[in-house]
Amino acid sequence: SMRQMSVELSSSQYINKLLGIDVMVSHRQCRERCPLPCTPNPIGCPLKIGEGCVYDVLADYAPDSSPSIPPLVISCVSEIEQRGLCEAGLYRLSGSYVQVKDLKEEFLLTNMVPVLSEVKNINTVTGFLKDFLRNLKEPLLTFRLTQAFMDAAEVSDEENSFSLLYQSISDLPKANRDTLAFLVLHLQRVAESLETRMDIHNLALVFGPTIVGHAVPNPDLMTIMWDTKRQIKVMEHLLTMPSNYWDQFVTEQQ
Repeated sequence: SMRQMSVELSSSQYINKLLGIDVMVSHRQCRERCPLPCTPNPIGCPLKIGEGCVYDVLADYAPDSSPSIPPLVISCVSEIEQRGLCEAGLYRLSGSYVQVKDLKEEFLLTNMVPVLSEVKNINTVTGFLKDFLRNLKEPLLTFRLTQAFMDAAEVSDEENSFSLLYQSISDLPKANRDTLAFLVLHLQRVAESLETRMDIHNLALVFGPTIVGHAVPNPDLMTIMWDTKRQIKVMEHLLTMPSNYWDQFVTEQQ
């Protein structure tokens, strides 16, 4: 079976283990306000939050230690798994645009993760996570490898298709690979929750454009149209890979 969902740790144990690795504090509010690696914000960026302001590249927000996952991503996933796994339409429904904008502005101004437990609507937290992934300067799969991922997903022979995808995953920079693994494991748990009504296909529709993106910084309309179906196909393939394959990237210590 393509879907071998054998996660050994419960989601809460799993998240806590990662938080212990990366953050080393026990109080929830302290953990959520843990400062990120010091990276300069683009000049004037906070003044133009609503005008397509982008984040830096993913690695700028991730620790050098393993697993190399931004605290923002870990905190969002932790909050979503605590409160959202019984919510119908999780990730499909939009939260408050204004609140997402406020969270984004706070993060960019302070370089610290907002206290997400204070955000009443869990769809605002999912919106914040999607906004972060969608507006990175480079997509999670990188400009260099996005085309390889899309080409691999198009290969009709399933075994060859997955073989090429595994190769592309191994070629990703460490922070991108570890973060992708962490997100896929999370989305597999979302898909397994019947209450969310978000199966792998529905999640792929949402996260194809967000995670896969395009191979060029400013795609034209034809490229966007051409890439859309392939982005979804890539995401479906990634979500059907065995969870114990992804596990190796988020539990390793180096």
